[in-house]
Amino acid sequence: MPISFDTAGFQQQDQSNWSHPTNGDRVNLTYYNLVPDLPAGLDDLRKLRHDLAVIHGQDGCLIEAHVVQLAGVPALLRIIKVPLPNRPAGQAFLCSFTVPKATCSAVLQLIAVEGPVTGTREGVLAPEVGFERWVMPHPYAPQLQGRLPFHAGDDPRFDSRFPDHPLSRARAWAHHVVRTGRLDPLFAALPPFRPNVPAPVQALPPQAVPPQAAPQAPPPQAPPSQDLPPEVAAIFNAQLTTAVCGVPVGGHVVLQIGERMTYWKLPDGHLQSRLARGTLSRSPLSEGRFRDVIMIDERTGQALMMDRFMTDGASLGVQTQLIPVSREEAHAAVTPEALKEAYRWVGRMIEVADGRREYLTLEPVVNQGERVEPFAMMALQNH
Repeated sequence: MPISFDTAGFQQQDQSNWSHPTNGDRVNLTYYNLVPDLPAGLDDLRKLRHDLAVIHGQDGCLIEAHVVQLAGVPALLRIIKVPLPNRPAGQAFLCSFTVPKATCSAVLQLIAVEGPVTGTREGVLAPEVGFERWVMPHPYAPQLQGRLPFHAGDDPRFDSRFPDHPLSRARAWAHHVVRTGRLDPLFAALPPFRPNVPAPVQALPPQAVPPQAAPQAPPPQAPPSQDLPPEVAAIFNAQLTTAVCGVPVGGHVVLQIGERMTYWKLPDGHLQSRLARGTLSRSPLSEGRFRDVIMIDERTGQALMMDRFMTDGASLGVQTQLIPVSREEAHAAVTPEALKEAYRWVGRMIEVADGRREYLTLEPVVNQGERVEPFAMMALQNH
């Protein structure tokens, strides 16, 4: 298979399909031995988002689209909503990862459907947000009038209040796939998709795809060089991997990469200003428990901070530069004053978390899954 992912909680139906016995979510993996039909390349995110919004507006609504790194390879993540056929109400939410190559592509998609009771999320949030501010211009195509409206209720900041809603489930699954997804090395090494450029006669080797889709083509060669803008090329040429963020102390932070603890100096305040505020990409530990994650190239220290929330399409994410240091260097920065300031920062983040109706928990980074001691769960007590 071109893409592999953590199937925990799903039951496999056949070689390419899985279903969740509790909520009915379905996942399918498809390999296309064709040149991708994307309207733009992943390096032209503004046009890609605009055109996808128009395309999906014919049948529903594009909620969000991002270029993410899936096992270090650029992929298109998109979430759309469509009305349920043959039902007077209700929606289905489709969350997909598309990894486009010059002559083929792989798509991993989750389909989450509203149950018999529909509109609960919208019914609660519309009076809070205000009916006059409910329907919004589409951020990727402001003049678009799609089949379904783009509205404030689909914003990710509300997911924690409606964890069982299909959109919330789709986003949680997406964050988990970004962290745990893997690509077949032969597929990952194929030349990238570049629109309006003749594609080489090349495809995925047979051993990496389902038998019914196996292409008859020679093994891949080295990908051609890309003529990209410097800021985009820096991301595409980087070997980015997911890193779980610790608490910043004394201008340093620990990042968990796989099972390893790595230590980094923060030359600016970009990362600390975004940590624990509920806006960074998250990796779920268990139901209702998340940790902030970034993407980092360990060779260069280049880091990419992806936003959980919908953006105007102006960038691939906020970039910053971290400096690798030894464990001893990082620990030497933990002075009494630095520790006091770290606690002050934690206190401010407790208040920020309370504003989005969440708790803040401090625990060893090795604690995974459900809460295990030691940990400190903190919230405000309002009088």
